[in-house]
Amino acid sequence: MENLKKVISLSQASKISGYHSDYLSALIRKGEMKGEKIGGNWFTTEEEIKNYIFKQKIRHDKFAIGDFLSQRRTQNIFIISGILFLGILVFSIYFYGKNNKTDLGEGKKTLSSEVETIN
Repeated sequence: MENLKKVISLSQASKISGYHSDYLSALIRKGEMKGEKIGGNWFTTEEEIKNYIFKQKIRHDKFAIGDFLSQRRTQNIFIISGILFLGILVFSIYFYGKNNKTDLGEGKKTLSSEVETIN
């Protein structure tokens, strides 16, 4: 604990960070955060708490990016895109064929009525 002015107890660190003091003491014991046990109480610095929170945010952001670009998600995107493409293709072929049909029955009626009038 370099600066004695900035040393805080884990109960104060808990209020700053939102983590439980038991969790913070476990982090200190694991070496993930700097701190010291003086008497029966653990102490750390406010700067150390802020550094840990910052590291967690960076770790979380890296995980989020990795999760977003995961192989499973990429496969799902391609599958869904393929299904949508095929659906649009089938839909457009159906309506294109429906709009371009010529009614041959009207043509026959017209031709037959013209033939009858000529005779």
